[in-house]
Amino acid sequence: MRKLLFLAILIMACGSMALAQSTDRSKPEFFAGFSVDSIDTGINQSGVFVQNSDNRLAGYGFETSVTGFLNRSFGIEGDFDGHFRSKTFNVSATSATGPFTAVNTDFRDFNFMGGPHVKFTTTNSKVSPYLHALVGGNHSSITGTATGITVNDSETDFALKLGGGLDFGMSNHVGVRLAADYNPVFERNNNTTTTNNRTRSDAIFSVGLVFK
Repeated sequence: MRKLLFLAILIMACGSMALAQSTDRSKPEFFAGFSVDSIDTGINQSGVFVQNSDNRLAGYGFETSVTGFLNRSFGIEGDFDGHFRSKTFNVSATSATGPFTAVNTDFRDFNFMGGPHVKFTTTNSKVSPYLHALVGGNHSSITGTATGITVNDSETDFALKLGGGLDFGMSNHVGVRLAADYNPVFERNNNTTTTNNRTRSDAIFSVGLVFK
C-alpha cells in the first residue's frame, strides 16, 4: 500500500511542476481503443479445487478516456474501461482429485476513474510519454451455471489505476496510444469478517487512437 501511495504522490508532484511551468493550454484529448485486462481471480485462495487452475484470467474489451488540459502538460482525465470473458472451470468442493463439476462462467469487469494526467515533451515531437494516477471504482460481476443452476454475484469496490503510456503522432490531430496500468482493486468480503478482504492486483494493457 505504501508503494501505491508513493507512486500516486510522485505522479501528482510531476503534475504540480508541470502546472507551474506553463500556462498555455493544450487541446482536449480523446482516446478509444482495444484493451486486455489480466484479472487476478483469486481462484487459488477460494477454498475450492479447480482443475488446471490459474490465478489470472485474461479479459478482453475496451478503454475510453477524455483529458482536459490546464496547460501544455497537466490535465484532468476521466477514464472508463470494460473487460469480458467466458470460461468453463472443472470444480470440486471436496477434493483435489474430484469428482469435478463443469461450471460455465461469465466475467464482466468495469472501471470508472478520474485524476491527474501529465504528459512530457521529448526531442522527438512525434512521441509523447505520459503518466496518470486515477482514483475511482471497480464494478465486477460473475455468472456461474452448473447442472442447470445459475448463480449471479456482483460487487463495487474502491480502485486505483496507476501507470501511463506513449502517444505516437500520426498527424496534428490523430495519434496511436500504447498504455499500461497497474489496477489494484480493494475488494471487501461483505459476507464474512473484514480479515478476508483482499487487494486484487489487475494489470491493463491498451492500444488505440487518440484524437486531439
